Amino acid sequence: MPTSHRAARPRLLLPTVFCVLVSQVWAAGSPAEQFQEWTADTWVNRQISLAALGLRSPVVLSGGDSRREFFLPVPAGVPIDAATVQINASYLRADGGRSTLLLSADDVPVTANRYTDDKGDASQRIDIAGGERPNGFVRLGIGWSSVISDLMCADQRAPGNALRLNPDSLFQYRYDRSAVRTLATAWSALPATPVLLVSGKSLSPQAYDTAWRVGVTLERAGKRVRIQALPAVGTTVDLATVRVPDSLRGIPAFAALAGGSGSHRIASAAETGALLALGRNGPLGTDLLIDEPALRTAMSQALDALGEQVRTSGEAATAAWDEWRKHNGAPLDVPSRQDQVRLGVLAGNPVIIVAQGAGARAAGLLGSLWRPAALGRDLTVTSANTPAVDNGSVLLDQFGAVSGTMDIIARGERVAAFDLGAVAGDGRYPSQLVLDVASAPNAGGEGPVLSVLLNDYLLGAEKLEANGNTRRLAVNIPRYALAARNEIRIVFLRQPTQIRCHDQPTPYPVSIQKSSHLRLGKGAPGDDFVGASIGLAGDHAVLVPDTWLKDAPTSLARMIRLSDAVGATGEHAQLKVVASGQKPDVSGHFIAFDVPSMSGGSEVAVDGGKLVLKRDSNTTLLNLSGLQRLTVAEVVDGGRGIAFRTVGSEAPDVPKPFRLARGNFAVIDEGGPTLQIDTADPTSARLADEGNPQSMWERHMWAWLALIGVIAFMLMAARIAQVRRRRQDRARVES
Repeated sequence: MPTSHRAARPRLLLPTVFCVLVSQVWAAGSPAEQFQEWTADTWVNRQISLAALGLRSPVVLSGGDSRREFFLPVPAGVPIDAATVQINASYLRADGGRSTLLLSADDVPVTANRYTDDKGDASQRIDIAGGERPNGFVRLGIGWSSVISDLMCADQRAPGNALRLNPDSLFQYRYDRSAVRTLATAWSALPATPVLLVSGKSLSPQAYDTAWRVGVTLERAGKRVRIQALPAVGTTVDLATVRVPDSLRGIPAFAALAGGSGSHRIASAAETGALLALGRNGPLGTDLLIDEPALRTAMSQALDALGEQVRTSGEAATAAWDEWRKHNGAPLDVPSRQDQVRLGVLAGNPVIIVAQGAGARAAGLLGSLWRPAALGRDLTVTSANTPAVDNGSVLLDQFGAVSGTMDIIARGERVAAFDLGAVAGDGRYPSQLVLDVASAPNAGGEGPVLSVLLNDYLLGAEKLEANGNTRRLAVNIPRYALAARNEIRIVFLRQPTQIRCHDQPTPYPVSIQKSSHLRLGKGAPGDDFVGASIGLAGDHAVLVPDTWLKDAPTSLARMIRLSDAVGATGEHAQLKVVASGQKPDVSGHFIAFDVPSMSGGSEVAVDGGKLVLKRDSNTTLLNLSGLQRLTVAEVVDGGRGIAFRTVGSEAPDVPKPFRLARGNFAVIDEGGPTLQIDTADPTSARLADEGNPQSMWERHMWAWLALIGVIAFMLMAARIAQVRRRRQDRARVES
């Protein structure tokens, strides 16, 4: 048990006390006081778990000295307050000795606990210092150390002493929304699962197109967007997250929502207005919205209807309501201009408002390249295009902070991610990774080992010369290692050296130079998912059936996930709505969702729950019936496009991001791709041949030797024949 367990008990009681106080505040007061409180309250609360940051399984720290750092996102440049981290962890101490857990924030130690039991709970809550973080992250450091013996020269390895950190560990904080003054800051303040509000279940093509582009941009930034339709009268909403203050339960619209825990049928526009007013205390806590006439009208009618009910509570309530609506309920009272992206407030929450039809330009502005330039509340985006790669090289720093110096004892790494469509195009794709690195020697005069990985494939490794001079390492990128989205890992490993056993291990610097880059090579894109993703780097069409626009929240969520899986962007696409029963006519590259096959033909046939996959007209590879909740993806038209089709009556809901990387046919269920194959090469014999690392000389050595032997024999035969002719000629002359 930690020695500070008793001291930690009052801290653990704080959340309970806070909840009690909040409930008492909400239980008291009049409608006027409640609206006044909402108007004056500018705090926005956020919480995010390690699981939401991508941590899918527990993190285990073991051995004598093990450390891990987590980057917790916060609004960049905005002061945070009341920040805490709930660490959910447990430990084992099979090897005994002294085991210590050190927690730090931004390199500043926050708390340290010593453990003496064989096993136990290491969970605790720590406070994080307030203030702003210009880089948009709080760095949470977790250090686990074990000392087996006080003898300096004893073996201090402790594999049986381990700490297990659970993914449900939670980071909570709040910030003042008045400090969010630019679109760039508002984007950094978005939660891990932002809510995009649209006018209803059925959308116009222009609004649908804008919502799709904004959603794909969010997905590429690591967010899992939720599409929320404004509830209309007669629709059903889930009241599980609704919390109505007691002071408002005298108003009919709020009373209808109070006390419910299941589904509720909206009976009036005033109830929709009440859901809007509750904001984060209900299902309509909005982070982004598409400004379209239908949404403006519906929101105005809903809030007007709620206002009529509030007016029956007296003049004080009416005045407080009008003041609240002026500051918190009027983001769309003034229609957006064409190509406008602006910042507003809805129910106490900052919202990014994108004008209908401004989706392509908003996607360009809010992408990773131009987002830092979005330094205003109200911007008209005339143009925001990503420049094409002209010289065949792309610096790694374009994908993140890769270059720089690290002091490492045993291990250090840098990670960068890039979308294939962002660097490929015009028949070029990444063919080589070039690293310029330098390292200092350790105490024993040895250099580190550099390993380079792409999508978990080891591309190359080398022991560096430890003289501080820059060394260039160029590794080829096999085509099979590429995916729609790629992750580069640069890993340095040192063998900790202690000249004398009592010496403490000392870190020594290694450096990645800014000139490190990706080199693009020419080549045919290929008729697989990677080749099709390269084609999507430029202008392409996005084909959807007209029925999808009538169920926008569901179809948009699916469309956004699948578009991101193949590396599509919202900048260069053109949405085309295909009428029922019609075959689309498209030239160039495309993505198709549940539309009939194009003229190029298809190897896949889907009919309800039946799936048929053919290799050619005479060979059937797969014929199954009774399938449900599946999506199949196929590369069609010789690599020009990717077609997604639903198998069964419903499409699967895929909660986790994924990428299609291999083959030309994939089966996708709720867990992501379950099968990816090349129908023209099911056994991947072509991949085995293309992945051969041997040079042309090594691969065909016997043929080369045979050819050289034949040439040598022919030369010798010719020489012998020449000598014989000379002798014969000489003999004739002498005779």
